[in-house]
Parts: sequence; C-alpha cells; structure tokens
Amino acid sequence: MVKKFLKISLTTFILFVIFIFIIPHDLDAESIQYWVDTSHWETTQEWINEGHNETNTGRRWINTSYTVSQGHWKNYTETIWVDTSHWVNAGYWEYYTYREWVTDGYIGYRYVNRWVDTSHWVIRYRTVEDWVPCNRVFYYGTNSYGWGVYAFASRRIGRFEGVINGTTYRYIKSEIDYNPSYGGRVYAIKYECYAELIETVTSYLAWVRSGYWNMVREGYWVDTSHWVTRYGRRWINTSYWLDAGHWEARTSRQWIDTSYTVSQGHWENYTETIWVDTSHWEFTNIWVEGGHWVEADIFVEGMVRHTDRWNQNRIAYNMAVSGEENSPRPYEVFFNGEKFVLNAFTTGEFEPESITVEFIGEGMSTELEPAGGNSWTGFIWDETFINFHDRECRFIFTAHYEIGVNLEDEVVVTVIREDYRRLKRGY
Repeated sequence: MVKKFLKISLTTFILFVIFIFIIPHDLDAESIQYWVDTSHWETTQEWINEGHNETNTGRRWINTSYTVSQGHWKNYTETIWVDTSHWVNAGYWEYYTYREWVTDGYIGYRYVNRWVDTSHWVIRYRTVEDWVPCNRVFYYGTNSYGWGVYAFASRRIGRFEGVINGTTYRYIKSEIDYNPSYGGRVYAIKYECYAELIETVTSYLAWVRSGYWNMVREGYWVDTSHWVTRYGRRWINTSYWLDAGHWEARTSRQWIDTSYTVSQGHWENYTETIWVDTSHWEFTNIWVEGGHWVEADIFVEGMVRHTDRWNQNRIAYNMAVSGEENSPRPYEVFFNGEKFVLNAFTTGEFEPESITVEFIGEGMSTELEPAGGNSWTGFIWDETFINFHDRECRFIFTAHYEIGVNLEDEVVVTVIREDYRRLKRGY
C-alpha cells in the first residue's frame, strides 16, 4: 500500500506520515463473524403402517385322500455294452529342411548438418499512457484578482477531458460570477482537475527466434539380415482312436411299485377374519434450517486531508506566525472554506462493495470511488463551509460488505476561522 501511495506524489506521502503519527486513529483489524445460511428443503419418506380386518364367509373342501404304498421285488436279465475303446499311439521321426530369417547388421557413421535452436525470451520496454488521480484547480478570467470560495456564485457545466497548460486532464468545468463589494463584475472559468494522463514505462516479454547450423557425426544401422537354410528332425504323429468293446448279460433285481391313492374328503362351511394391509410410503417436504459461522478479519481506515494548495497555505501561515511548519496549526486543523479531501484504505479477507462518508451534523454524505489497490477517494465541499469557525467536524467512514457487515471508522478534524484564508481560498 505504501509503494502505491508514493506513486501519487512526495507531498501526499508526507501528509500520510503526518496522519499516521499525529491524527489519532485505530490501526487494528476487526475480527467479525458472519452466518453462512445453508437452509434448504428436503424430501423425506415416511412409512405409514396401517390396514384393517375383514371377515370372509365361504365353503371349502376338506381333502382326506391318502396313498396306499405297496409293491414287490422282481428279478430281470439285461444285456449291457462294455466299452474297451482306447488310443493307439503311433508315429515316426523324419528329417526336413527349412529357411530361417537371420536379423544382422552393423552401425555406420556419417556427418549431417543440424539446426541448433537458441531461441529465448527477452525483456523489452514500451511507453504507455495511464490516468492517475490528482487535485489541480485552474482559473481563467478577465482580471488578476484572487478567487475565493466565499464570494462567488458558480454554475457547474459538466465533466470534460482536455489539455490545460500542456497537460491532459479530466476535469469539472464551472462558470464563476464574481461581484466584489467595491464595484465591477468579473467572470471566470474554473477547472477542477481530478485525473492526469501521464506516460509510464512498462516491461514485457518477447520471444526471439535464433540459432545456427552445426555439423555433427551420427551413427546409423546398416542392415545385413538374410535367409539361412537349416536342417532339423520332427516327429510325425500317426496315433488314432480305436473303438472296441463287447456285450455282457447281467441279472438284476428291481422294485415293482403298486402303490395307489384313495381320493376322498368332504365340504365344510367356514368363517375367517383376515388383515388387509394398506401400509404405504408417503413423501413429505420439510424445511431444514442449517448454516455455520465463519470468522474473517476486515479493516477500514479513514483519512480527512487538505488539498495540496491548502496544505501549503497552512504551512506558510505557521512559518509566518511561529517559524515552525506544524505550529500553531497542526495537520488536523483546517481553515474555514477548505475542501475536505477524503481517503479510505481497506485490508482483510474481503473487499467492501462500497464506502460512504457522512459529515455528522451537516446532513451531507458522499460515496467514495475506488482508486486502485485497496484505496478509495472522494471529497466533500459546500459554500457554507466559509462560515465555519472554532468547531470540530466529525466524519464517519462506513465500509459496506456483501456478507451483510458494515464497518465504521470515525475521523475528527478542527476548523478555525482565519482572515488569512481570504487571499488563499478556492484550493
């Protein structure tokens, strides 16, 4: 954060140091807890166990049939085939000639020209334009009188972008109608510059393709593979299956079953009560409350600063009165009619969605604009500020976070009325 701050101006850095060591403020981050809601609908199943008894009356057959088991043994003669089939193993050896492929060769060498790639990345630089915040005010009018914030009526024309004194600015253009008490009417244009276009040098990587040809010695395979005639011996199998066997007469004994069933029974009337089951599953949607607490550190720090020109006026006043830059008017003391320049700095695990500043007791507020990194900028000013004297001004900086948390920081400065500001107003 300090390095980014130094890029604005050396004067701004000095003001920041003054704020850190002179103006009371709280630098401790605040640990907050916020609720992460995981509530949801769930579909559940419930088994409904139910049913009812029913009484049925009917007529049924009572079976009294039975089986009479009986029989006798009987001798009998049968002829069966006795299988003596088997393999007959036979064969003989024979000599044969065959061709076999022999893989062979040797490594030869030759010289070839190969490309050696030396391509690489290099750092190059280029000049780019960028907008940076600034506080500049220019007046162009019909005479050389100093312009004050207490003695003119202004009409804001709008926001523009253009060149002023050779520099490109983004500015707010206003028309000023000034009528001093001693007579005469003076007209001027006021330019409040809030951004300045500057050139900066930035670096980037570029790929440079380069290399050279190099003569190298490489080996290669010289294939001398060939067919070779070889001789061998193999077994010629002439084995075969021999089906053989003979019939044999055998005497056996078997059971002759003469069992039989006697079918009988009778009809009878009956009455019975049975349970009819109507149980079933029912689906129900229920709301499940859930969630968990998460702890995170967030921090917001507010600043109320002078414009560069008004701070120069404060130092010039002190030097004229006491010879010291910060006495009798330290940095937190403002002249009546000054613009209040607002800065906020945020750190922590979350960035705020917005930061608002309220001028307590005046009914004024403004929303700060992001200025890059974790800094925010803005200002509050009104013509009625020229009437302030010997009072404290309280500013509440409120950071609004999307997690539903608002974090506040309060800054108090003092405004003292001084005739000196009449020649130095408008900065």
